[in-house]
Amino acid sequence: HTSYGTLLALVLAEINPQRQNEILKRGYELGESRVICRY
Repeated sequence: HTSYGTLLALVLAEINPQRQNEILKRGYELGESRVICRY
């Protein structure tokens, strides 16, 4: 899930560069939540 969330955030950030920071931040948060839950 972490890899998929990161990949999706990177793709979406390339598609919509105006919101790149928001998208990448959300992708990072998704990855961190999976680490915390140990999944």
